[in-house]
This record gives sequence, structure tokens and C-alpha cells, in this order.
Amino acid sequence: MLKQREKRNLILFIISYVLNNLVSGILYDTYVNYLQEVSLSIATSFWAFYGYATFISALILLFVPKTGYKKLLIFCSASCTAAFFGVVFLNWQSMFYVTTLLALTGIQLHYIMLTPYVAAYTNDAGNKNINWYTRAYYMGYVGYFLTTYLGGMLTVKMFSLRAGESYAAAKTMTTYIADVAPELKQAYLKGSQDVLIAAGILAVLSLIPVLLIKEEKQDYISLAQEAPKQSFLEKMKDMASLLFHRDAVIYLIYWSIISFAMGLFTSYYTVFLNRNLHIDRATSSLLVSISYAAIVVFMLFTPFAVKKLGTVGTICFTFLCSIPFMLVIANGNAFGRAMIPMVGVALFMRAGLANLSSPAESALTMAIAPKHLRPAYTSMINFLAGLISILSGTFTGKILFQTQEGYRTAYFIAAALYLLAAFIMIFGLWKYNRTTEEGS
Repeated sequence: MLKQREKRNLILFIISYVLNNLVSGILYDTYVNYLQEVSLSIATSFWAFYGYATFISALILLFVPKTGYKKLLIFCSASCTAAFFGVVFLNWQSMFYVTTLLALTGIQLHYIMLTPYVAAYTNDAGNKNINWYTRAYYMGYVGYFLTTYLGGMLTVKMFSLRAGESYAAAKTMTTYIADVAPELKQAYLKGSQDVLIAAGILAVLSLIPVLLIKEEKQDYISLAQEAPKQSFLEKMKDMASLLFHRDAVIYLIYWSIISFAMGLFTSYYTVFLNRNLHIDRATSSLLVSISYAAIVVFMLFTPFAVKKLGTVGTICFTFLCSIPFMLVIANGNAFGRAMIPMVGVALFMRAGLANLSSPAESALTMAIAPKHLRPAYTSMINFLAGLISILSGTFTGKILFQTQEGYRTAYFIAAALYLLAAFIMIFGLWKYNRTTEEGS
């Protein structure tokens, strides 16, 4: 049974997490599209900054046993606030690097903090702790869904007000925003800035529930006491020993391929829909936001899929099934008047299928690594994810996205990489395929 203080702190964290996800919806939609106009080099290599932010967040999280969670949560809100106001009011190129890194670090740190934070306050909840994880994730996805859609809609609305045009006229103009007259382009940028300022205000508001958290030293000091007493060199030896573990290396190769593939297109949905398929900003944001709802819907079927197909079978099946939908998105303009519904369905199915297997992947990684090396293996996977994100973002920024058509080519490359990753999983790790019936 949770104490009143523990329950209160969990509720306040979830509120701050939802507000953080509201901000992240703007970041991955309006912010990225805004960078397309003011700093194309950063926009095209956005996933590299995600990699840098992952590294920084992982390092910052190591300070929890010393600082506690509350101070880091304050940092998350403060960094996002500084980023969104900075990108609008400190309008010079070097600042865009700083604001992008600050925003992504604030978002990413808040996200990876969710699991240890909930665990810290649910020690006495028994099996019911899963309910708190579920509430946090579901509410977070709802927030992400709302602002991904509202970001596009509000951008069009503010654009119409700035340009002195009707909403319908402004919406139509965003289908070919790169070709509008300079004064209209300026109005579009101003409208985008209005939305970014609103996101900055949301980031400020996310400080309120964090400041109300009543944290005690016992909430986090146990982490330092329970952590194994290892020197840095000993931890590095543990990680190095995994490189001699065949199955662990095969999974790392698989994960590297998937991470690289994801970096080619997942952050650039609205850019592709708006600038390649010429779907207006409001509609493109709506299509992407609906696809996030698929994550919640499809995860309901994860236990059934694992029961019937097993862990490895579920992972391979979902990735292979998502490939045709990726190709539909890439060739959206081939469907004529049916383009928007076809692309919308494809986005929904791809997002749902790709995330349905996430719990199965978590279970697989823990089955592969020897028990005493699981913490080291988890660290290695996160480290690798950051490195691959940087490589993927560098590839898109320096090579693939040098032309607008590169955003379409990304889907074909990613589809091929998904196919390769599935075959590596089938031929390299099939022995770990276990259904829930076999495991019971």
C-alpha cells in the first residue's frame, strides 16, 4: 500500500511528464519544420542531436543517487523553457545548435527518468506498480498526440492571422510553403514562432508540479547503497566481456541496424508529408498524431502476439509487416485523390506494428545477457543507440537530405534495413523464441 506522500509524488510526476510530452509534440513537429526555414543543416541532421542528447541524458541520470530526482526534473523543465524561448528570441545560427540540444536533452532525460522514478515510489505497491507505469505512458502518449496535431493546426491558424488570410487559404498555401512570396514566408515564420512561444510557456508550467514534489533523501539514496561497488575500469571490463558473447553481439548488430533505419525517417514525418507529398501542415500533423494513437492501441495486443508467436517471432513479424506500409508512405502521391487516407492508414499501421514488439525486445535483451551482466548490457545498448543516432543524423544531414527527394529515398533504405535486421534476428537469435505458454 502506497503512502500518501508517495502517491502524491507519483501523480505530480505524471502531470509533469504529460506536460513534457505536450512540449515534445511541438518539438518533433513545429520545431523541426521551423528549422527547415531558419537552419536547414540542423534540421536535416536532427537525429544526430537526438544522439548527443541521449549521451548527455544518460550521464546526467548517473547523478540521481547524489542529487535526487527533483533537481533533475527542474533541469528538464528549465532546459526546454530556455530552448523554446531561445530559438525565437536569440535568432542567430550558433544559438540553434544550443537550443536544439537543450530541448532534446530536457525531453529525453525526463523520458528515461520515468522508469527509475516510478520504481522508487512503488516498492510497496507489489504487482500494482505496473498500473503506475501504464498511467504514465498512456497519459504521456495522449499529450504527445494532442500537440503533434495542435502544433500543425495552430501554426496554420497563426500564419493566417499574421498574413491576414482566412484559415482555409493559409492551409492551402502551406502545401507549397517553400514557393510562397517572401512576405507570406515571413508571416509563416512568425506564426511558427507563436507556437514555439506557447511551447515555452508549457515548459514553464511543467515546473509547477515538479516544485510541489516532496522528495526525501531516502527516495534515492538507496540507489547508491544498492549499486555494486565497482570501479570505472571494472564496469568497462564487464561491458567488454559482452563483446565475446555471440548472442549479445548479434543483438547489438540488429539494434544498430534498426536504430540507424529509424533515424532516417521517424523525426521527419511532417517534413516529408508537407514538402514531398504537399499535404497541408494541419492535415500532415493530424496524420502523424493519429499514428501515435496506434502505439497505445497495438500494445494492447502484445501479450497475445507473444503468446502465439514468441518473443523473437513477434519482433520479426511486426518489422516485416511494417515494411509494406513504409513503402506506401514513400509512394503516397501515386494514390491520387486517395493519397491522404492511404498515407494516414499506412502511418497508423507502421507506428502500431513497430511499437507492438517493444516489450518483447525488452524481455529478449534480458534473456540474452547473463544475469550479472544485465546492467552493463543495458548501458551498452543505450550507448550504442546514442552513437548510431549521431551516425544516422550525420548521414541524413551530409548526404541523404541534400535534396528534397532524399526524404523519400529514406523510406526505401529503411525498409531494406528492416528486412536485413529481421533476417539477422531469425537466423541469429531464434533459439530465444519463447511463447508465454512455454514460459509458464
